[in-house]
Amino acid sequence: MEEVPFKSVPQMLKMNARRFAGQTAISYKKDGKWISLTYDHFYERVLMAARGLRKVGLAPGDRVAIFSENRAGWVISDLGTQCVRGVTVPIYSTNTPEQVAYVINHSEAKIVFVSTRVQYKKLYAIRDQIPRVEMVIGYERFLGERDLPVHTLYQLSEISHPVTDEERREIEAEMDSVVPDDLVTIIYTSGTTGTPKGVMLCQSNILFDAFYGNRKLHQIVPGKEVFLSFLPLSHVLERTVGYHVALMTGSHIAFAESVDKVVENILEVRPTMMISVPRLFEKIYSRIYENAHQMNPAKRRLFHWAVEVGRRYVYRHYIEHAHAGRL
Repeated sequence: MEEVPFKSVPQMLKMNARRFAGQTAISYKKDGKWISLTYDHFYERVLMAARGLRKVGLAPGDRVAIFSENRAGWVISDLGTQCVRGVTVPIYSTNTPEQVAYVINHSEAKIVFVSTRVQYKKLYAIRDQIPRVEMVIGYERFLGERDLPVHTLYQLSEISHPVTDEERREIEAEMDSVVPDDLVTIIYTSGTTGTPKGVMLCQSNILFDAFYGNRKLHQIVPGKEVFLSFLPLSHVLERTVGYHVALMTGSHIAFAESVDKVVENILEVRPTMMISVPRLFEKIYSRIYENAHQMNPAKRRLFHWAVEVGRRYVYRHYIEHAHAGRL
């Protein structure tokens, strides 16, 4: 069996930041425009977040909760935490305040990242139930309450101050000390069948799944693919394939604005890879056929002919693994 070529996610990030330096790592939409970070720029942002977490006293093994939808800040704070050997605890953005309190307390999280004012309000509602939380960091700029202040990720990262050579050496030395058995994350089950259970995953768990999952996919071309991320990163499926496999292969991760905007974002981003569930495809299928039924008879016949050609191509290429030729 082929060995995983990395001993940790931070090491993988550092190596690929150099290998794919000028290529797009992540992109997100802000004020109607797509904004991109290349791998070298993305790496700098992660180092800045790691620097800030060290300054506020995050020690190896400390838990950091991420209470957010998919976005650039999610992966920057996750990787920044890993670089200083912290442990991330993702929380579904749809969780209720009571569910959030349980995960924070059970995991003993000291720092909580929140995406927006909406998630902050849930946190504020349970402020008396989470005494271990020492700091709240927001991905967006908004003013928190006096008894639960909020700092921004920009403040934590001191974004206007580049990482010095000395800071880089110290952080990268910490990254190099990460070993395969180090705990990366605690992912909690949904709780639909009882009290949520925290699943503890180490570096080798994450990398093994990503590496051999990528081997099974066969189709990924290093540095060439575009992933559209919309399934929750709080779930291990999206985190493994849509995030870790993407970083492992030097791919571009584009964060969808929301589940409702996925179809629109597909047209804008033109992804080559998507991690999905049947429900999304059912919605896309229904929308396409609703539009087709409104076409005139000639266009409708052309549409059904094109669909049939596509079916034959998929069967020949992906099921029979044969050259499709002329269909």
